[in-house]
Amino acid sequence: MKNFDSPSRTYNAIQLSANRRFNSNLFLQATYTYSKLKGNFPGLFSPETGQTDPNITSMYDLPELMANRYGPLAADRPHNVKVDGYYNLPVKSLGYFLFGSSIRASSGMPANTLGTHISYGDGEVYILPRGSAERLPFTSQMDLKLQFGRQLSKTMKVEAWVDLFNLFNLQPAVATDNFYTFDVVNPIVGGDASDLAHLKAAGESRTADVNPNYGNPAVRQAPLTIRFRARLTF
Repeated sequence: MKNFDSPSRTYNAIQLSANRRFNSNLFLQATYTYSKLKGNFPGLFSPETGQTDPNITSMYDLPELMANRYGPLAADRPHNVKVDGYYNLPVKSLGYFLFGSSIRASSGMPANTLGTHISYGDGEVYILPRGSAERLPFTSQMDLKLQFGRQLSKTMKVEAWVDLFNLFNLQPAVATDNFYTFDVVNPIVGGDASDLAHLKAAGESRTADVNPNYGNPAVRQAPLTIRFRARLTF
C-alpha cells in the first residue's frame, strides 16, 4: 500500500441554533451550519461516477487512479440553513387546524472535471483536482403543511393533511454532467481550468474532444408537489 495515498475524509463544522416556544400553540426553531468536508475517499460508493459497489469501488485498484482525488467531497455543503415552525389553532366546535412550514437552504455540490481511464472507463480520471470546477448554485425550498383533526368520540379521531413541497417551484440544478471528455486522458496533477486547452488524448498528438454536455444540468430540484392524506383512528 506504500504507493497509495492514505484514505482521508475529514468533516469540520460549527452550528448555531435557536428555538422558541411562544406559547402552547406556536413554536419556531432554526439552525445554521458552516462546514467543510474534504478528503480523497467519498465512502462506500462513488457519487461522481455513480458506482454503487460498497467496499469494492475502483478507487484503490491502481495508484494512478488516486491522482487529483483530494478536495471537497460530493456531500460538501459549506452553508446550510434550516427553519421549522408550526401554529396550532384549536376550534372548539370543529376540532383543530395545524399550520406548519419548513425552509431548507444550502450551498450547491462541488463539481469535477473527469475523463476516461484506459482500463476503468468513463469518469475514473480526475483531470483537475477534485471539486475545482464551478460549484453548483445555492438551493432553497419552502414546504407548507395544513392539517385538520377532529375527535369523533373518546376512541375515534379523523385527520386530513395537505402538504406542499417546493412552494415557489424553484428548480436549480442539483447535479451537472462532470464528464469533460470521453477520450482516454491523463490527469493534470495540480492543474487548473487554463490547462484544459492543452489536454491531449493519451498516446495521441491531438487535443482531447470535449463532451458538449459538460457542465450542463443533469438533475434539477424536484418541482412543486402537492400531497393529500387522510387517516381514521379508532
